[in-house]
Amino acid sequence: MALLNDLLKKGSLHTPCGTAARRAALKAKLTNSGATEVVSKDLKLSEGDDRVLEASRVVVKGNLVLEDQSRLLVAGDLLVEGSIIHEGFDYALLFTGGALSAKNLLFHGELVSLGPITVQQVAWTYYNDYSTYADSLKARIVVAADRFDAVDDVQADHHFNGHPSDIREALAKQLSADVVDADGDWSYEEIAKHLLRGRALLR
Repeated sequence: MALLNDLLKKGSLHTPCGTAARRAALKAKLTNSGATEVVSKDLKLSEGDDRVLEASRVVVKGNLVLEDQSRLLVAGDLLVEGSIIHEGFDYALLFTGGALSAKNLLFHGELVSLGPITVQQVAWTYYNDYSTYADSLKARIVVAADRFDAVDDVQADHHFNGHPSDIREALAKQLSADVVDADGDWSYEEIAKHLLRGRALLR
């Protein structure tokens, strides 16, 4: 608990989590309660909401939604049966001391997993250069919009990396027709709404 609270005091986790060696060193110091915590519906963190969960495994039966300026730190694994959503242009933080898994992921803030990240469909980060830290990320589609990957190993059927104007045409061919407009453009706000309704992003 003390270690996670110390991480909350930092403006960024780049220094303790920016390399595989640093993540491994941090993981070796991290402890958890050994318990499993289940959230039976959506878990939403409002603006300014900081939460630290000491459980060895947290299961969210719905979606995990983080608003700007919210932070969630989990000591162990985090399993989200729905989607992980942070749609905004201000800082948010999601940290897991173990594995992270979800159906979809749309994230603008800082994302750190000391275990692998596994996403069933789309893992989409945007405008957060060097702010996604993990040893591995696996998904059907990985989108890194206008940022550089900070993940050591990316496994995906399609991996899009670059400014939206550069990847738009190829990415639009993979997305559901009701996600993109007639020009092949998309809105992050609309994508977030799409995920909240439980609708698929892919064709």
